[in-house]
Amino acid sequence: MMAFPTARGFLLILMTVGTVGVALVNVGLATALAASIFCSLLAASFLLAQFSLYRIRIERRPNSDGFFGTEVALPLLVTNRTFLFRQPMVITEKCEFAPGGVLHAAVPPLGPGESLLLNRTCIAEKRGCARLLEVKVSGGDPAGLFRRTRKFRLPGEIQIYPGTVRLDSLQLQAESNPMPSFDGRPLGQSGHGQEFFGVRPYRPGDEIRFIHWKGSAGRQQLMIREFEANTVDQIVIILDTRKALVGNDPRENNLEFLVSAAASLSEHLKEMYCRIHFFAADGRSGERLHLSGDASVMHWRLMQTLMMLEPAEVPFADTLLEAVEQIPGGVLVYALSMEADDASKGLLELLLDNGCRVNWILAPKGNFPPILPDEPRIVYGDRSLRRFRGAVKPREVCFANTLEEVLEK
Repeated sequence: MMAFPTARGFLLILMTVGTVGVALVNVGLATALAASIFCSLLAASFLLAQFSLYRIRIERRPNSDGFFGTEVALPLLVTNRTFLFRQPMVITEKCEFAPGGVLHAAVPPLGPGESLLLNRTCIAEKRGCARLLEVKVSGGDPAGLFRRTRKFRLPGEIQIYPGTVRLDSLQLQAESNPMPSFDGRPLGQSGHGQEFFGVRPYRPGDEIRFIHWKGSAGRQQLMIREFEANTVDQIVIILDTRKALVGNDPRENNLEFLVSAAASLSEHLKEMYCRIHFFAADGRSGERLHLSGDASVMHWRLMQTLMMLEPAEVPFADTLLEAVEQIPGGVLVYALSMEADDASKGLLELLLDNGCRVNWILAPKGNFPPILPDEPRIVYGDRSLRRFRGAVKPREVCFANTLEEVLEK
């Protein structure tokens, strides 16, 4: 592509045309020298800009997948294949997960034959599978009068998984009515089991004789030996994806909060001896999803599903009804919803009557207002005034809540 003038270059072109016109009208040594100087400067800048990207090679280096809300690296190898020094350049690439959808990076001056590994980083603001097609390199002359742009086709792909948080302790059993084991001990507390399962952080009610002293010293907190009989058999995650209820902020909305909650639960449960059932409606494929399997095997399958999940038109009550018809009684249910309608509450109470332990997390659209540059992010209205009748009451969350405090309580 040919070099094009910048705003400064257009000004110099007008000045050059003016001096040449004056030199033609008023013939003289001074006017001729002024016109020749302007023409020489313009021609030299154009040639320098035209060849500023000559024999520049750009290669895409291997990149790892990332997680929503974390830093993602997209390295490039830039090589100057000439015996001349190169001016600084700017590399631009369209990345749908980057802030603003475009990733910019500056390349410092390169010496003759020099190669530079350019470590470009950005915060991933959108989950999904992103296809990388080409990068655009912009160079120019030292005076900044002309700009040259060249495109390099560098196909690639990167997957942005939902954001997760580390959960130190997950309350898998009801506090008021724990399930007894074969020897009468309440499950969810340390005690005798069939086989040694692992260690976990201390919870009130655990016996001192089951403290894992070596693990406690390494973690700087009390760790408890847990046995297979103390683990939970089945966990059900039901996710609300109704499009009309999704918050207006494209990055930090209620749906992304609930998706991250489901991913964090899967991350925590993958090392436990249990099965996971996942129910949701996917707007991308138009299907109602039901995934089930061992937590260790299901984790990355569920992460892949959550990565590509898009809002659907299916109400939460319909997804919940499908789950009620398929899951057995006595399981632990995480209902992640964006509304609290009567139909959903009735179905959750039906699960409770069937012996299930229900953790209902409610993330209304109004509790996740859009982020505006000049206004504070405030939830208008008193959330404490809302009253929920019935045996099942949701835990209402907003943008200020963290996943740790929501899931660990």
